[in-house]
Order: sequence, then C-alpha cells, then structure tokens
Amino acid sequence: MLRAGFIGAGGRSQSAHYPAVARLPDVEMTAVCEMDETRLAQVTERYDFPHVYTDHRAMLAEVELDVVYCVMHEKWLLQPAMDCLQAGKHIFIEKPPGKNSDETRQLLDAAVEHDVYAMVGYQRRYTTVVREAMRRVRAKGPVSHAVTTFNKKLFYDKPAVSTTLWDDVTHVVDLLRYMVGSEPVEVTRYRDKFDSVSWNHYTALVRFASGATGVVFGNRASGGRVLSAELHGVGIGCYMKLPEEIDIREDDQQAVMQGWEINGDDPEDTPRFEGALAMHEHFVESVRNRTIPVSDLRDVIHTIRLVDWIETGQCPD
Repeated sequence: MLRAGFIGAGGRSQSAHYPAVARLPDVEMTAVCEMDETRLAQVTERYDFPHVYTDHRAMLAEVELDVVYCVMHEKWLLQPAMDCLQAGKHIFIEKPPGKNSDETRQLLDAAVEHDVYAMVGYQRRYTTVVREAMRRVRAKGPVSHAVTTFNKKLFYDKPAVSTTLWDDVTHVVDLLRYMVGSEPVEVTRYRDKFDSVSWNHYTALVRFASGATGVVFGNRASGGRVLSAELHGVGIGCYMKLPEEIDIREDDQQAVMQGWEINGDDPEDTPRFEGALAMHEHFVESVRNRTIPVSDLRDVIHTIRLVDWIETGQCPD
C-alpha cells in the first residue's frame, strides 16, 4: 500500500487529482496539508484523511509517506516541492513546473540528486485519443507532421503574473513534442498582443531532428475554448478533438471514434478517457516498479526548453 500525502486543496486538485487518486487501489490517502481552513475541511471530510496539517514541513517530518501530490499555483510551488524532494519523496506536480525554467531546473536537479521522481501533470499525453493516434501513425511509419491548438478568450487589462505560453499553452507545446517523439532543431515563432497588455497570441513552426514539422497555435484572443490536435504519418492523418473524439483518415478511408469507445470505457467516466485517471495510474505504477514516469522532469525539461525557445525566439542552448 502506497501512502500518499497532499499539499494544496485548490480547485484543480479537488476537481481532478483528489478524485482520481481516491480511485486507485492500494493507495492510501494518508495526510493532507492546506493553509486555507475551508478547503482543508472540505477534503478532510470528503476523503477522511487521518493526518491533517497546515504546515507541510510538519507533515513531512511526522508522517511516513511514499508519494506527495504537491499541487498549487506555480508561484508557490518551488519551496514545498523542494522540501518533498529533499525528504526523499516522489512528487506529482501540475504544469508548469515552477514559475520559470530556472525553478524547473532546480526541481529536476533535486529529484536526480535524491533519486526520486517528479512527475508533471501534462495530462494530454495520457488522453485516450492521443494514445490511439500515436499508435496508429507509428504503425504506418514515421511521423511527418503534427499540429496542436489551444484557443481561449482572454484579454489582459494588466500585466499577467506569467505569460499564457508558460502557464497554459505549455500543454500543447508539450503535446506537440510528445506526439512527434523528437527534439526541435529549428523554431520560427510569432507572438502578439490583441486588445491586451500581455502576450495573448502565439504561433510557432517547429522543425524536429526526425525531419517532422510541427505547428503550435495558442490564441487567447479568440472567441472561446478549443483544444485540438493533428498527427500525420505515411498514408494516415488523425484529427483529434480533445478529449472526446478522433477522426482517422487512413488510405482514403474514414473512421470516427469517441474517446470512450476506443478502450470500451463508460461514456460517463470522463476522467478515464480524458487522461487524468490514466496519468495517476501511471505515476503510481512507476513508483512501485521504479521506472521513470513518462512525464517526469527528466523528460519535461526538454519541453520547457521548447517553451523558452518559443517565448524568446532564441534557442536556449
């Protein structure tokens, strides 16, 4: 039985992470830490935590834990996450991993030094339609082209804490790199401000070492939320509405599948096919088997490099 601790009980934690971990067999939700008393009471009552704290250092010192879900806004993440890693705990953190790439590297160095995992919640890697697209394209030959799109309506009337590329569009930058399965060698990018004081529109063309090309669209000056992706190979193209649908065009034949259909899931069990549950299952399995998680910082650092490249227009090396 893995003993799990939690630091943070915000909206994302309560809507996605706590419910997913509660479904995992052989994982005990052992301890929770949250400074907000209302949130702390909510999760304590719902999940019946035996150990409850408002100081994460006391939790780490007093309770024997195997993993810690350290989920909070990136501006608060560094110290709690570092404390967990230095205590020898495997951690799960949300994206982005820190408030900048320097903090990401600090967390990675600590994870490596203490021989523990630091898995990042790049959930789209675990979405069923993405996995199915990757499986089908790779069966036909190399990836030739990929496109990821993440649009919203977001106009900034004052400077943002961090750029929308860093804290949100990063999802589809990571997805692009993951689907292609290669590292960037050339990047051409544009960033713009439309009716906004902060950057709210990103477009990037990426050439990968494999020879594939990729395009990222991150537009916060659009009319609403759209999350989609394309993955192309030899004689096949997969068009995804994330997480609900995949449209497969293969050798002039078309097949459209809903996300839940692919693995025969319950259509009402959205966490199963959208990736949240599979992501947490993978984290626990990796800890048990001592295998590096797919979205561990050891890999994610390369996504962060690409994010920095798109942000600045200069290769970080």
